[in-house]
Amino acid sequence: MDNQPALDRNLLIPILISGFSVIGILVVLMLGRRLSAPAEVAVTPSATRFQYLYLGTEPAITTPLVEGSEFPLTEDPFEEPDGEEEPIEEPTDEPILPVTATSPAISTPIVLATSTTAGNSQPTNTAPATSTSVAPPPLNAGTYDDVHPSIIYNGWQPTTSGGTTLHVSANPGSTASFRFIGRELRVLYQSGATLGEVRITIDNVVGTLDQSNEANEWVSAIFENGTHTVVISHTGGGSVNLDQIIVPEVPVTATPTLTPTP
Repeated sequence: MDNQPALDRNLLIPILISGFSVIGILVVLMLGRRLSAPAEVAVTPSATRFQYLYLGTEPAITTPLVEGSEFPLTEDPFEEPDGEEEPIEEPTDEPILPVTATSPAISTPIVLATSTTAGNSQPTNTAPATSTSVAPPPLNAGTYDDVHPSIIYNGWQPTTSGGTTLHVSANPGSTASFRFIGRELRVLYQSGATLGEVRITIDNVVGTLDQSNEANEWVSAIFENGTHTVVISHTGGGSVNLDQIIVPEVPVTATPTLTPTP
């Protein structure tokens, strides 16, 4: 029987090379990890305890919760200690102003001007005054019914008589006002034996009208051509009425033609 070795010598060299290779790879990995490790930073201990601040993002959360504070999360840190009751404020006569929430992203400053008098500065409102009404345009030459929008009534009531529209005043003190451009004014109405009296004021000139007579038209004096203000007032007696307003045409004066002298 031949005596053969337990291990083949031809395999010993590859096994040794493989072992040294594994050891070399492990050494390289350990050196690379050692070199890439971050440098240590010196930390100085602080006497103040670190706290976490949680801010509520939901609309219902209005008070931040602080972790690590001396108050437990299940208790209100602003609650009075046991045994001490919060004093109840007596009601006062001062008005309570409503509290309105404002968005912190929108901030619109309110600027008030100050008026200084004798060393005293008081805020004043600088908002411009707005006009509540606009005067209607004046009436030009023509005939206008009583329902024309340029005639402003106070205390008169619209009605219909014989198929004609009228404005009637049953109480003295009612007024109707308007403006016209021209030289003359005519007021048409329906007369009656039980009707009352009217005062017609054109600028500063006052005229009277008794609607109980048989005439149905009142004619003013001649004025300078221009814009005039008219106020028709019910002064007394029975009811009065207004049918139409007539502004006559302004007559055109012909310019004389000069004849050359031979």
